[in-house]
Amino acid sequence: MTTSPLPSAQTLENLSIPRYERVRIAIQQRLAQQAWGVDQPIPTEQEFAREYGVSIGTVRKAIERLVADGLLVKRQGSGTFLRRPDFSHSLLRFFRLRDAAGQPVLPVGVVKQVALAAGDAVINQKLQQPEDARLVHLTRIRLVENSVVLSERIWLPAALFAALAEVPAARFGNLLYPFFEETCQQRVFSVEETLSVSCDCTDAYLGVRPPDPVVCIERVAHDLVGQPLEYRKSYGLPQHFRYQVKIH
Repeated sequence: MTTSPLPSAQTLENLSIPRYERVRIAIQQRLAQQAWGVDQPIPTEQEFAREYGVSIGTVRKAIERLVADGLLVKRQGSGTFLRRPDFSHSLLRFFRLRDAAGQPVLPVGVVKQVALAAGDAVINQKLQQPEDARLVHLTRIRLVENSVVLSERIWLPAALFAALAEVPAARFGNLLYPFFEETCQQRVFSVEETLSVSCDCTDAYLGVRPPDPVVCIERVAHDLVGQPLEYRKSYGLPQHFRYQVKIH
């Protein structure tokens, strides 16, 4: 899911939309600005009602919309929290990765290289930034029982992620998005993925070169208001490829 950029707070009163929608947008803006941590409940409906000068019913409707949109989650007895999406199993939709015993397994990620890179017109178009804008480039492999099953190339806007270029590759954890948030205060909320087959890939980690076929998953990750934060290409061997869909 991606969302459109939000109007500024100054324009909210000029929008010809219901009052609960104005409250929803105002709260979503503050979520995008990380006004509350993922482990911190947002203010209560009563507190929002006093702050925005509206009824509790108006706030409740705004909160219900944010919950329905997947931005918030209600926890009984604890409050309402920002919903943190879990992308750790995303690639398992496309690849059947199993250990020696034949059991499904989540691969271990290892960053091999990280560096500042010159702007690339194609990649920057994906990231919606100027053609010459600098990038942070990561090379990463995914392992199952010490065998490389996926090879990834990741590009991030240097304007937001320059601090990563100073971090040794060994310090990157198995899950990148929590590390991005911790190091650069950039929170991934949604992703779009496209699957294709390539015969022009050269990758030493997978041991492939043209015309060997590889499965390629292209990903664009976005923040809460739809701004692209990451462009990624994940390559996998076709013998691990799977496609599964349920039709009702």
